[in-house]
Amino acid sequence: MNNLMLTNVVPPKMALSINKSSTVNLYSSALITFTFISVIGLLNFCQKANAAETPEKPAHLVSVESVKKEQVKPSIWLPANVISRKNAPISAEQTGQLLWIEDVGSQVKKGQLLAQIDDRHLKLQLAGQRAEVKQHQADVDYLTGQKARFLKLREKNNSALSEFERVNKDLTIAINEVAALNISVEQTLLSLEKTTIRAPFTGNISQRFAHVGELISVGRSLVQLIDTKNLDIKIAAPISIAPFLQRGSKVMVKWNKTLLELPVRTWSQAGDQASRTFDVRLAADGIAMLAGTAVTVSLPKQAPIEAILVPRDALMLRENETYVLTIDADQQAQKVAVLVGQGVKNWVSVTGALSVNDSVVVRGGERLQSGEKVRFMNDQKEEVIAKVNL
Repeated sequence: MNNLMLTNVVPPKMALSINKSSTVNLYSSALITFTFISVIGLLNFCQKANAAETPEKPAHLVSVESVKKEQVKPSIWLPANVISRKNAPISAEQTGQLLWIEDVGSQVKKGQLLAQIDDRHLKLQLAGQRAEVKQHQADVDYLTGQKARFLKLREKNNSALSEFERVNKDLTIAINEVAALNISVEQTLLSLEKTTIRAPFTGNISQRFAHVGELISVGRSLVQLIDTKNLDIKIAAPISIAPFLQRGSKVMVKWNKTLLELPVRTWSQAGDQASRTFDVRLAADGIAMLAGTAVTVSLPKQAPIEAILVPRDALMLRENETYVLTIDADQQAQKVAVLVGQGVKNWVSVTGALSVNDSVVVRGGERLQSGEKVRFMNDQKEEVIAKVNL
């Protein structure tokens, strides 16, 4: 038993070593815990400081209008193309070598030179014809004098009637030959004029079909001339909407994220049996469009009905959607997708989740996102809140 008790007794040096190790471990654990708590506290303090330093995002300044309901004509949106009323290939009317031609993209005025064909052979031809005219004119002058002399002799009965008649016949033939030669001269002058090809109307050179040095034949197309000012928008419209069209009435055109209001200029009085469509033309004079531009046009398709109207400035046109921004009771903007219909002056009929008297943003909404706070121009706040609470 004494031996057992002796084996369980720890030597003094070993006990002292164990106590020191435990103390160090406890101190290290306390230090780590204190450091961890300090770091967390510092992080919380930094977050609160940053939150205090970050100012609240200011509300967007906007102007609003109220949605209303009126009678409009239901419409259909159709694809269309911008075309030029004058678009013609300008051809050569004479044969010859091409000496000069206007470049592609050049803006030309009516009567301006487009191309020049070699005219030397025509000038030589003209010189020869004029020489022949002078020669035959000399015969006319001679025979005219002869006729006058024979008339004097005939008065005294000193010449035969047959001689007088022969001279008179030769004179008539000579006069007719001079007249025919003068016509040939005029034709050659016209041919010379046609060697300079001039613009029949003001426009732009869109294509060039020949090059300097080529031998040009009659009827060969040289350039394509397009009138860039007098434009039409051409729509292939269903025949069923023909009764609802009115000449001069304005319709909506969507182009380049913009809504335009253009008048109906004219339309075809006959349709295509295969497609059951007919051509409708809108006047697009003075609009900065290129011929060939694709647009979308709203044309009336039914008798007038009541529809929701919003100001045209309220529409946000994007590549994949069209929407308006309404204001809720918390003075926040909310995006509402809409389909655009017929235009009525500065208003446009729309289909979407809108009600009469809803407030829609008409100014300041270009960078406004759904859910952002707004403030109002011209003390409109009370008016908007009153409408929302109705």
